[in-house]
Amino acid sequence: MGNIGVGILGAGWVSSEHIKAYCANPMARVVGIYSRTPEAAVARLQEAGVEDARIYGSYEEMLSDPNVHAVSICTPPDQHPDNVVAGAQAGKHMLIEKAVANDGASLARMLHAVRAAGVRTVVSFVLHWNPEFMLIKDLLARRAIGDVFYAEVDYWHNIGPQYKQYVWNVKKAVAGSAMLSAGIHAVDAIRYFVQDEVTEVCAYSNKHNPDYEYDTNIVGILKFRNGAVGKVSASFDVRSPYAFNIDLLGTSGTIRDNRIYATDYFAGQTDWVEVPTIRPDSGDVTHHPFRGEINHFIECIADGVESSLNLEDAAKTHQVCYALDESAASGHPAKVGTID
Repeated sequence: MGNIGVGILGAGWVSSEHIKAYCANPMARVVGIYSRTPEAAVARLQEAGVEDARIYGSYEEMLSDPNVHAVSICTPPDQHPDNVVAGAQAGKHMLIEKAVANDGASLARMLHAVRAAGVRTVVSFVLHWNPEFMLIKDLLARRAIGDVFYAEVDYWHNIGPQYKQYVWNVKKAVAGSAMLSAGIHAVDAIRYFVQDEVTEVCAYSNKHNPDYEYDTNIVGILKFRNGAVGKVSASFDVRSPYAFNIDLLGTSGTIRDNRIYATDYFAGQTDWVEVPTIRPDSGDVTHHPFRGEINHFIECIADGVESSLNLEDAAKTHQVCYALDESAASGHPAKVGTID
């Protein structure tokens, strides 16, 4: 049995995948779960075959349990700031579902609490463990396409009533915006691949689903510090299968999803080289590589090291999202802010 005890906060759709991944890690064990709906908490444990975990009566009870060393925060986004601050003050390491905060003031409060406590954090940009993402990162590390000077990443997913998160995703106070709710994966990805910071954005948005309290389609142009430019978009109104489009133009070649054109890298190449791999082509959480993410989280705790996907790095992604929403609302370019 693992020696890192984990508490699960929230019993929604994604929490099931967290629990399964912890159960598969020999260094971790699920100590208990808290949800405002106890029946859902029981169901999540039963689904994963966990028989010896507690059902806590409150989050405070979970945080006071000395057997809990880390917490997976799987609550709706608007609850994350208070959840994280309380967890940090209790000295717990945290895996945080995104978005972590819907505004800069809440994000700053979280960062200050985590820094003061010195706890480890991982923000759930789970696609970093998707095989196509790993393929692209390997090609970039090998400089197969040289320096990236232009990049595009799109998150197109019809999040309608057929999805379990729809009931809260339509609410601005909970989900924040299309970019914060889901498009944030595209912003994280473009930062991950370009490996530089965004300094300025310009965005436009609209919507066609009247159930949503915010615009459901947004497109933004990004300016990077090193001179690269890019585009990100998110659409909840798209009428097509889920699509996560990745285009990277480099000084020596081009990557389009799992296709590569790089004549200096592939001698004799005359057309695209397509690599069969698992692509990020589904919004179903069961399709996402949570096992890789949670193994990484547990390793960071065990080894006492910071994750490259910690709250500090995720804050930069969130700041880009805030700027995109600001630009779309004002009709003017917006600078990307920072948090000290």
